[in-house]
Amino acid sequence: MAAGRSARQLGCDGYHAGFVDFDLDIRRNRRWRNGRRERPFRLLLDGRLFRLLCAQGQTAALDNFRAGLGRLGLAAEGRLPDLEMTPLAILDVIGIEPPRFPVLPYLPESMATLETAEISTVINRAIQREFEKVLDLNPARLRQRVDELRQATDPAAHELFDLCLTRFVVRDKFEEDILEPLIFDAFFTFRFPEEIRARMTDFLNSSLLEHGGSIAGLSKVRRLKVFWDRSLERILKKHPMARGEILAVDQEMRPRTYKDFLGWEVIHYAVLGYGRGRKRLHPVIAFSPEPEERLRARCRAHKTALRAFLDEISPEELAGDELRPRMAAWTPGWLVPCRTDGMLEAPLSTGEVPVWAGLSPPAPLPRAGEG
Repeated sequence: MAAGRSARQLGCDGYHAGFVDFDLDIRRNRRWRNGRRERPFRLLLDGRLFRLLCAQGQTAALDNFRAGLGRLGLAAEGRLPDLEMTPLAILDVIGIEPPRFPVLPYLPESMATLETAEISTVINRAIQREFEKVLDLNPARLRQRVDELRQATDPAAHELFDLCLTRFVVRDKFEEDILEPLIFDAFFTFRFPEEIRARMTDFLNSSLLEHGGSIAGLSKVRRLKVFWDRSLERILKKHPMARGEILAVDQEMRPRTYKDFLGWEVIHYAVLGYGRGRKRLHPVIAFSPEPEERLRARCRAHKTALRAFLDEISPEELAGDELRPRMAAWTPGWLVPCRTDGMLEAPLSTGEVPVWAGLSPPAPLPRAGEG
C-alpha cells in the first residue's frame, strides 16, 4: 500500500492489494514442525479492542471480527485463532493500576562502589520486595478478578475471553509473567540519584536490543521517546518540506500517562517481533481499534526513534558479533485496523513503512528473512 494513504483512498484495487500482500506473507511464513504446519506469527490484541469485543451487546461486532479473521486466513470459519494480550495489557483490562516505587533521595553508601549491573540488581530486588506486598498482585486475587470479570462478560465472548485471559491466569508462571514486566517498568521510570544517572541511562538504552520477555514493549517505548525528542530538530532541518507530517508524527510520540504508553505496545511488537521468554522472535500480527492513518503515523514514529537510537552506536559496534545477531532477529509484522463494528480493514505491513533517517543511516532495519 502507498505510504500515507488509507485503504479507502486507494480505491477497491488498492484496498484488496493490502489483503493480497498479507496473504502472501502468511503463506510464505508458514513452517512445518513435527509433521504439522504451524504459523510463526504471534497474534496480539490491543486491550481496548478486547474490551470492545467482550462488552455486552457487541455480539455483531464479535461476529464481524471472527469473519474478518477467516477472510485473512488466520482461522477456520467462525473460529478464533490463538489470540493473546501482553501481560501489562491483561493487568489493565482487569483494572489493576501498576504500583509506584518510592524514589531514592540519594545513593546508599553500600551501593557507591557497585558496578552498573549490580546496582540494577539491587534496585530491581527492592522493587520486587515492595510489589510482592501489593495485595492486588497476588496470583489468587488476580485469578479471582478474572473470574468475576468473566461472569460479567457476554457469554458470546467467552471464547475470546478465555483465549486472552483465562488461559493466561492458569499458567504455572503467572506470577513471574506479571511481576517481571511490572518490576522492570518501574525500574525504567525510576529517578536515579544524580551521581549514577548517566551510566544507568546507558544501561537502560542497551535494553532496547534485548529480546527477553521480562522487559515489556511499553518500557522500551519509554526509552525510544527520548531518542525521538533528541533527534526531532535534526529531522525537521533535514526534511523541511515534510515539516507538517513530521510534527503530526511528533504528536503521536507524546504519550503522557501509563495508558498512553500501553497503546504503543502492539506497535512496538509489530515492528520488531515478540518473544516473551523465547530465544526466537516471532513476527506479530497486531489488531488495534485505531484507523490505518494513525497506525501508520505511530509505526513511522517508532521506527524513526529506533533509527535515531542506532545512529548513536558506532558502525563497528553495530557490525560486531554481539549486536548484529540481535538486530538480525528483528522481524517486522503487520498492524490490522479494526472498526467499532468489528470489521477489519486492510493490514498494514510495518516493514513497508518508511523512516526519516538520522545523521547518516547505516543499513536499513532488518526485515523478515534477512540476516
